[in-house]
Amino acid sequence: MKTQLLYLENSYLKEMDAVVLEVIPDGSGWKIILDKSVFYPMGGGQPTDQGTITSDSWKGDVYQVLMKDGEIWHYVKALSVPTIGMKLHGVINWERRYKNMQVHSAGHIVDFAMYLLDYSPNTLMPFKGDHGKKPYIVYIGELKEDIKQKLEDKANELVKKDLKFTTLFQPFKNLQKEAIYLQPGLPLNKPLRTLRLETVGAVADGGTQVRSTKEVGKIIIPLIENKDGNTVVNYFVAPLSS
Repeated sequence: MKTQLLYLENSYLKEMDAVVLEVIPDGSGWKIILDKSVFYPMGGGQPTDQGTITSDSWKGDVYQVLMKDGEIWHYVKALSVPTIGMKLHGVINWERRYKNMQVHSAGHIVDFAMYLLDYSPNTLMPFKGDHGKKPYIVYIGELKEDIKQKLEDKANELVKKDLKFTTLFQPFKNLQKEAIYLQPGLPLNKPLRTLRLETVGAVADGGTQVRSTKEVGKIIIPLIENKDGNTVVNYFVAPLSS
């Protein structure tokens, strides 16, 4: 990969200076590879970052960021084409990013709550999640009891404890020793990013996260439903005063 992924090093970075490495026309705009980026690409259930990249004589609006074929592409609308070697300053839409961080971290809190209640990863195996406008988590396996209130209470108990999230890169064999579960298909030949929740456990994760559970706000679980042999946990976040 040509791009240094600053968002993995610090989820709270809002801007960066970068150099254009590659430019390809794309519809009415361009897609660009930069040497470094704070822009999170859509993936892992987390929506894309948006924002602006500018030079002294050029401005582009970043409306989408995607990882394709192992590279981070910034999709940009601008009045003129950027050039290779151009030095740019990038700024993300922080309000959008922070909301996405809260929702993504809330999903992990719900997942850790499922683990603490002894439903995951034995009765139910985490499968996938979406942390966008209508967030949910899918588990393989079906529940035969209503745990909606119990799960919501346990998740908000973790929120109120103000537990710290931390991340680090480590070899697969080290992650394997401490993870509460491992997603299938993780690469074995490179360091993996680990997300730890203080006093609870760790999972593999490549998204942006808040620093502590309290930053998320109140977690609401309006519905848990069984679908095609899976359990779907729907959730959303609200201010703590709600």
